[in-house]
Amino acid sequence: MILPNKYVSLSESIIGISAIILDILGSKECHIDELWKQFKKTIKEKNLKVTPSYHKFVLTINFMYLTKMIDYNKNGVIYNENK
Repeated sequence: MILPNKYVSLSESIIGISAIILDILGSKECHIDELWKQFKKTIKEKNLKVTPSYHKFVLTINFMYLTKMIDYNKNGVIYNENK
């Protein structure tokens, strides 16, 4: 589930979803609901076979926070930790 393999495609894996989220965030900051809207829009534009659910989106956000890819401030605004 975290890494793609012959049963889990890249668009279904947490690593693949986190790459899309980092691409959306870039150097800007946004709330989780804004990030979800942008994520859904990006998924539709890329025409992926499987659309990740909100549950998997939240799991990916948790994974990204635990691995220090993203962080958030006291107002709940998420930003890219590496930029």
